[in-house]
Amino acid sequence: MAKGELEVGGEGVEGPATAALSLSPASLRAILSGVMPAVVLVALILVVGFFAPSFLSLYSFGVLLGESTIILLLAIPQTMVIMIGGIDLSIASIASLASILLALLLPEIGFWAIPAVLVACMAIGATQGYIHVVAQVPSFVVTLAGLGLWSGIALAIAHTTISVDEGYDAVGWLQATVLGIPIAFFGGLALLLALVLVFRRMSIGRYVLAIGLGETAALLSGIRVGRVKILIFTLSGLFAGIAGVAMVARSYAGNPSGADKLLLPSIAAVVIGGTAITGGFGGLGRTLIGVLTVTVLRVGIAIVGIDPGYEPLAYGLVIIGAVALTMDRARISVVK
Repeated sequence: MAKGELEVGGEGVEGPATAALSLSPASLRAILSGVMPAVVLVALILVVGFFAPSFLSLYSFGVLLGESTIILLLAIPQTMVIMIGGIDLSIASIASLASILLALLLPEIGFWAIPAVLVACMAIGATQGYIHVVAQVPSFVVTLAGLGLWSGIALAIAHTTISVDEGYDAVGWLQATVLGIPIAFFGGLALLLALVLVFRRMSIGRYVLAIGLGETAALLSGIRVGRVKILIFTLSGLFAGIAGVAMVARSYAGNPSGADKLLLPSIAAVVIGGTAITGGFGGLGRTLIGVLTVTVLRVGIAIVGIDPGYEPLAYGLVIIGAVALTMDRARISVVK
């Protein structure tokens, strides 16, 4: 009988020590990617709370959740795009453009400005998805071009912030609070939970993961890969539009570059949550932990008194660490 095994009924059974030793590197990464995001979040909260005890109050947590709303609305679609093996670099610029369009339309048509802007953003997302699928252009290239295009259009329409006075009531209710938490956060959380349910109960969830694991295999299995990709990019545009609406509700204005600084945090939230940057592994529920971690990091840097200029450095370090834990090295021949 091998060392580390117990004999039960004449058969060898692995003991805990042997079972632990038999874990493959991939299994260890899977365990770490599932447990570490929550551990990091709790540790970060405790560290910030140590330097600023008031941070651990209920009021501070309400403020924290409010601060996380826009990042959550951007990270949800970013998760779906990354799960299919792509990335959306244009999502923040679309949100900024949406805020400008909404600020211009609210005084003119009131509530109807919201669906009009959301439809426009969905069209933008669908167009990018269509180009990616039909022209076989990598999503990185398509959305990088979109980043410049939609940012340029937003700046061309409005060179500066556009304040919203007339018609603000159509979006202002999003900033009303329940238990000190803005309704906008509850709305983002409800959308997240709805998508989690859809992905678990319907075939779209399996299709997304299958495409991320291997597009060729997904095609051979009968999945309409092109349609799924266009759908995901359309949803990405929709959520960017919703983020733009939340931005106007929060700041009473549209800003042509208001969401630009949130692109990196939205990607960081996805990979910190444990979704593999290579696609095919992860989930929307994980992203919520990543969003809260990124928000605690953003707020904590300000509370502790660290120069805000170090914020991108912190994001870069946590992204590198998260990618190292979640990247499936078996699926790539060269690490670039």
